[in-house]
Amino acid sequence: MLVRLFVFLSLCFAAAPARADSWTPLAAPEVSQAAAAMVSVYCRIPNSDRAWVSSGVVIRSDDPSGERRGEVVITTAHGVGAYGDPSHDNCFVVGPDGAHYRVIRTFNPPTLSSSWDDWAVVVTDQPFVGPATRLPVREIRTVEGEVPVAMVGRDYSNPDCHLERSDRVNDGGRLIYTHTCGSRRGLSGAPIIARVDGQVAVIAINVGRLTGGAGPGQRAIARGVGDGFDAMIQRGIEASQPLR
Repeated sequence: MLVRLFVFLSLCFAAAPARADSWTPLAAPEVSQAAAAMVSVYCRIPNSDRAWVSSGVVIRSDDPSGERRGEVVITTAHGVGAYGDPSHDNCFVVGPDGAHYRVIRTFNPPTLSSSWDDWAVVVTDQPFVGPATRLPVREIRTVEGEVPVAMVGRDYSNPDCHLERSDRVNDGGRLIYTHTCGSRRGLSGAPIIARVDGQVAVIAINVGRLTGGAGPGQRAIARGVGDGFDAMIQRGIEASQPLR
């Protein structure tokens, strides 16, 4: 009798399975608004007059009305060019107003050994002049099959593409995310946007081409904003707050 009661209680109080995320396509105005948060990140190549150029997106903190002394931008590690350097004095962000904003802090992995390490968080020396669009981030929890997303980048927009978790391509010990939004030079770091459970947020960044050349069959690699990336975004937000 006691055994039956224990089994019954165990079934009653067992943890419920995680609810799957609800993914719905983005509307055109939502993609246009996301494009307003897109910026370009330039990092001068040492001992040359050239620079790495990548896309980035301005991130919103939990307190979007809060005071800040700089903007927080996420992009790729290969776009900032050096690893383990906390300052990156040779980097700047071209804001929505076209002005150059110096990068004062960078958070990224010390090495770049896989696409899972290919992310960076940069903080500018001051807020952008004028109204600034900032987007929230959301960690991907469940992706079953292809889900609808959009991607915006430098002189680029794809409002109707898809993201999925690869069932065969392994990089850095994990199955990667791939997307059909396209990729080319300058689109590294471009934000991948989705509406998940009714919220529009950045869920990943583009880290580069995978297969299919440059045609419609092309698939590219996406790095989700979770798995340590989100913790560094929070550190960037803390670094952007006013000094007390």
